[in-house]
Amino acid sequence: MKITPSQLTISQLLSSKNEQFFIPAYQRRYAWGNKQLVELFEDINLLDKNDSHFLGTILLLTESHKANINMLEVVDGQQRIISLSLLLEAIKDRFVELDNKDIVNEIGGYLCCQGIDRKKQNKIVLGDLDEPDYSKVLKIKNETDMSAEPEIKNKKLLNAYVEFKKWITNYDFEQLNEYYFKLINNTIVVRLDTEKAKDAYKLFE
Repeated sequence: MKITPSQLTISQLLSSKNEQFFIPAYQRRYAWGNKQLVELFEDINLLDKNDSHFLGTILLLTESHKANINMLEVVDGQQRIISLSLLLEAIKDRFVELDNKDIVNEIGGYLCCQGIDRKKQNKIVLGDLDEPDYSKVLKIKNETDMSAEPEIKNKKLLNAYVEFKKWITNYDFEQLNEYYFKLINNTIVVRLDTEKAKDAYKLFE
């Protein structure tokens, strides 16, 4: 069994421009409610600037890296990865409101990937059931549109974005920048890469 473990900050986890995290169809749908969202948000919010928060292990089924986009199948950790992406979307949109284009572009780099054709794609792609809803959430992003958008079946995706945005909506630049810094630099995951499906599923079990 060949396993490659790496301890990474969120910045390091999402920084590769040609990696894409794929949530396969066999994974359960996004299911985090307010309890898990509050815990994630507050664990980061309460961090001392010199402390770190361990978010757990991300288990990936990978292949040999190539020049084009490399698909990383998420065997374990999909709820955390999706939640992180929605938290970053909320932070990005608040920085848009604060008119800080540099950080907006920086976060956009974490949330997108591109291959040889240079076309930007979402860094995270969900399974067949949740992907249409996830794509709509990235466009809709508010409570009014949530109630007016009945075809969004998994409302938990939009709720996560709405709750994160609500908690930072009154942050000024310094408060938001401090939270963002702790999220991308002081929040740690252990990434486990394996190239064989049977090994990945053994580790998951």
